Amino acid sequence: MKLRDRVRRWLGISDAKAAPPRRLNAADLSLARAADPYRRELQLPALPPGVKSSDMAMDDAGGYPMSSYLNTVGGALAFGLYFPGYPWLAELAQRSEFRQPTETTARELTRKWITFKSKGEGDKSAKIKQIEDAFTRLKVQQVFREAAMHDGFYGVGHVFVDIDKQDTDEARKLPLLLTPQTVAKGSLRGFRNIEPMWCTPIVWNSQDPTKPHFYKPASWMVLGRPVNSTRLMQFISREVPDIIKPAYNFGGISLTQLIQPYVDRWLKTVDSVNRLIANFSVIFLQTDMTAALQSADNAGLLARLRNFTKLRDNQGIFLTDKETEMLAQLAVPLSGLSELQAQAQEHMAAPTHLPLVVLTGITPAGLNSSSEGEIQVFHEYIHATQETLFKNHLDKVLCLVQLSEFGAIDEDIIYEFEPMQELQGKAAAEVYKTKAEAGTAYINAGVIAPEEERERLARDPDSGYVNLDVNKIPTPPDQALLEMSAAHEAAQSDDTDAE
Repeated sequence: MKLRDRVRRWLGISDAKAAPPRRLNAADLSLARAADPYRRELQLPALPPGVKSSDMAMDDAGGYPMSSYLNTVGGALAFGLYFPGYPWLAELAQRSEFRQPTETTARELTRKWITFKSKGEGDKSAKIKQIEDAFTRLKVQQVFREAAMHDGFYGVGHVFVDIDKQDTDEARKLPLLLTPQTVAKGSLRGFRNIEPMWCTPIVWNSQDPTKPHFYKPASWMVLGRPVNSTRLMQFISREVPDIIKPAYNFGGISLTQLIQPYVDRWLKTVDSVNRLIANFSVIFLQTDMTAALQSADNAGLLARLRNFTKLRDNQGIFLTDKETEMLAQLAVPLSGLSELQAQAQEHMAAPTHLPLVVLTGITPAGLNSSSEGEIQVFHEYIHATQETLFKNHLDKVLCLVQLSEFGAIDEDIIYEFEPMQELQGKAAAEVYKTKAEAGTAYINAGVIAPEEERERLARDPDSGYVNLDVNKIPTPPDQALLEMSAAHEAAQSDDTDAE
């Protein structure tokens, strides 16, 4: 339906031919837009002063202040159909209902982290140890966790690559190539998390969808300073379609924005239940109201009721006239309220992909109830998110660290995400036993040497032999018995000769 037809229907004009000729003015169009809840004007986000320079080749967002997002027509009913703005998302991050899902997801994404290994020949344990120390020194795990939190709060997390002697405006405009000429040995100073409200794109390709950088900014403005996109890593787990990327500052939809309608319903349900519990019973007095209504001053009756209300408890008492008065209580049944409130909480957890036992610590009710299935699905979701959100950036960080540490990139050194499931008790003991039996079989078959199995035990943080000296090989039990027996026989022979 065309806008003109919607406006005529909204104005009550049923037949356009029979209606008197009338020209639609700007006021009519404005009212029609306000009455259409699905119509949204695409606008660039409002950013704090100084984020972008005045000479940038970007369309103006309309000159609205940041607080205009809160006054958007239909904003409370949009439920994620528009970008609410970074200031509003930052304010929502103060509520536990919005903060807990994002913090929990970011913590789980980086809780088990990664393990380095070599896929080629030769011993590269020294290199791997140096890379692990560099990741620890540069706090890569903490940087990725904070980037995941920014992705949940704002829809995107920016991480700046800090290279020594490349902090000038001219150097930041240049691409960060993964070569020894660009990243010299010892030049990697670290990684810096930048909230998206301080960044805005300068230019992007919006003309040729066949190009790999279509609707992907080639450079960014970080508080008025241009930065090449290769020096600013973007963490986006929920991308938006290309047509509305400029409205989202080329970020994605935040988890806060997705769960806002569910949180609003949850808060309303909790408030309604609390009010109902506080006022579930009403005391009423049946009395002769004739004298009270005819009298201009009801001081006596009002004082009587006021004193009863003030002293109302199990120790209080209310006196009534036996013939003309009766005191009674009206109570609203409270059964079913807990189920309604629990369902609202479950609905709030649905878009977060977090089980209730993880999000709130609430365990399932019932004798045979268990959360093992939900936990398994949650771990699979976290692992899949690690692959999509972290992998490309971890590949880049690994190359940067190797260039800074060794001056070259070793393609044989790779990494893998550690399993999310932690084995405990009998299950862990069975795994250790299986590994020990496999190692013994490989040694007996001549596949590996005992030194290689000792090295595996020394590198396994869960083996209990992390501090094992790889080079100090103990004597096998059978050989030790033979040596002891030979020494004993030699001692007896010496004694016999002496006699």
